[in-house]
Amino acid sequence: MKKRLVVAAAVASLATAVAVPLAVAAPQHTTTSSVYINAVKNGLAYNKKTLHANAGTVAVVFTNLSHLKHNVRFEIGEKEYGGTKTIGHGTTKVTLTLAKGKYHYYCSVPGHEDAGMSGYLYVK
Repeated sequence: MKKRLVVAAAVASLATAVAVPLAVAAPQHTTTSSVYINAVKNGLAYNKKTLHANAGTVAVVFTNLSHLKHNVRFEIGEKEYGGTKTIGHGTTKVTLTLAKGKYHYYCSVPGHEDAGMSGYLYVK
């Protein structure tokens, strides 16, 4: 009888030790920030010069109203963080993981950034 009590106590203690870390390790819910940007129908420009998002997962929805090919790329200095596909008229989406910071965005099609297709994304 004494052995059963000792084994039962050990099992109960082990179950408690395992259950506590599991409760602490529960996943946290994260939210996705969405930013929307368009390439204008006529000319080499975006419809916005500044965008804002929260740190973490950022969904970038890019609509190209022009028939010229455009995209949206994100960088800090020379470090690239990703961007959308290069598309003609249409919409594309990309999901990025971004930390706090000021990201330069631009169209990487040759000559488009120099013509004014750029701005800043502020991630807080």
